[in-house]
Amino acid sequence: MARKPYRVEVYYPTRGRPKYYLVKDVAIGGKRRKVRKYLGVDQPTGDDVTRYRKEYGPWLETQAVVAKSRITAASFQSRYLGGFLEALEAVKHLNESVLSLLTINEVETYEKDFEISYIQGTTSIEGNTLSLRQAGDLLTNGIAPKSKSLREINEVQNFRRVIQYRRSFKGKVSLDFVRTLHSMIMANIDLESAGQFRRIDDVGITGCDLKVTPSSLVQEELSEAIKEYYTRLEQGYHPFEEAVLFHYRFEMIHPFTDGNGRVGREILNYMLMKAHFPRLLFLGQHRTEYLDALRHGNRDQFGKLVLVFVHLLIGQRQKILEERLKVVASYQRKSGQLTLSDFVDSN
Repeated sequence: MARKPYRVEVYYPTRGRPKYYLVKDVAIGGKRRKVRKYLGVDQPTGDDVTRYRKEYGPWLETQAVVAKSRITAASFQSRYLGGFLEALEAVKHLNESVLSLLTINEVETYEKDFEISYIQGTTSIEGNTLSLRQAGDLLTNGIAPKSKSLREINEVQNFRRVIQYRRSFKGKVSLDFVRTLHSMIMANIDLESAGQFRRIDDVGITGCDLKVTPSSLVQEELSEAIKEYYTRLEQGYHPFEEAVLFHYRFEMIHPFTDGNGRVGREILNYMLMKAHFPRLLFLGQHRTEYLDALRHGNRDQFGKLVLVFVHLLIGQRQKILEERLKVVASYQRKSGQLTLSDFVDSN
């Protein structure tokens, strides 16, 4: 049976009556902290404890996120994050806390809803015109919109295989991983080049006048970029910052004749997911902001590049996760319901 998330602790002062606290233990990176809420001097009954856990659980969970963020933020090096390091870590720990408290069925629903929004967004930023509802009908029910081209339909439904592959793949990003993603994303769209690095140089980023890597150097530079990414992680640099910098480098290498944006964003989110961050949504409304970020990189303004993605993640996730944490932390589970943390604890 999974351990209870909160416990009652009593403190005996040298004078006066004992004091009671509701406590949540925090252990991360070999360091231990505890956050606590004062309950008073009267020993709480069993019913009191149940009520306190529901009433103060959200506050304790929020304070635990703050404590974890301070610990983990101090363990990373960063070139560009500055004062945003703790804020980024807070989003990460908020996401972990919410997922750990959701039931298994709730996690499945949460992931399904996000996938539809993500797929519709990452294709629409490249010009795909399927609406969120149409993408949902296609991905969930297999209902293709009659008014859309076969290419647009395939651009969306190809991500079914991408999702399965991403969930089953446990390794590091590699050239084979990149090619496999591209072959799935471009299936039934460009069969000849799907999964093949480009061999021509007259390509570019639509709407963005940026010079890309010569085709003869694509494989060499992509291999070097992957190697540098993992080296930076081993050196203790922050994984969000390094994932964003890799994403910029990937787009500048532009290894394929088509589909680079979708593949690049999928790799970026895979890197974030492996580092326990929530994934980013890229919606059509973000296209200008996204291209501006790449232009910052092309002017060697990498701090501005990174901060565009920082603001995207915090803006998309922080408030939503904080509100969701308040709800799930105060929720009283019915007998037999399992959360994700129960499942992990039992295996």
